[in-house]
Amino acid sequence: MLFSVNVAAQNTIKLFDATPVTLSDTSYPWNSITPYVFASKDVYLSCPLGGSSYAYLTGPDNGDLIVDNFFTMNGNSVCPDDWNCFNGVFVMPDQVLGMPMESAYYGVPPIDVSDRLNGSGVYSFVLSDYSYSYGNNDIYLHTSCSLGTYVCHRNKGKAPFKTLAISGNMLAAHLGHGDTEGPCE
Repeated sequence: MLFSVNVAAQNTIKLFDATPVTLSDTSYPWNSITPYVFASKDVYLSCPLGGSSYAYLTGPDNGDLIVDNFFTMNGNSVCPDDWNCFNGVFVMPDQVLGMPMESAYYGVPPIDVSDRLNGSGVYSFVLSDYSYSYGNNDIYLHTSCSLGTYVCHRNKGKAPFKTLAISGNMLAAHLGHGDTEGPCE
């Protein structure tokens, strides 16, 4: 399947701000089943069924993206080789700690995730690492699906409050019982 990022997306959302090159915490036990999650985001997408929707992930300016190591959507890897979302390292990460990921890593081309859209609902995006170093550049989702909104669910005034991704038509009901629009602070 030929994929082009020149397709104009109806909606674009910045999923993740850049995380600079960071050494992994060596006290965290390395475990291939439960990697270290360093960023996650839930997004409500309203997508019609039937394969007419599209979505793709990019770095800044529709360019390459970099994640050391893993990037999942609803628990499944979106990385080209299911292992890394980068195309190699040209400088050892420990030599550029705190610098942007582009200072040490080659990115991967934009990733088409259209085949992972299965109607409307919350889509979970997670960045995780297994060892040594981690980080990412800015990452964007471009999609023909409609985007939902966020509310801070106030749980009837009882802590902890929780940020929920909801469809736009549910906003009035949430505001009506004391939730507030936008993520919880």
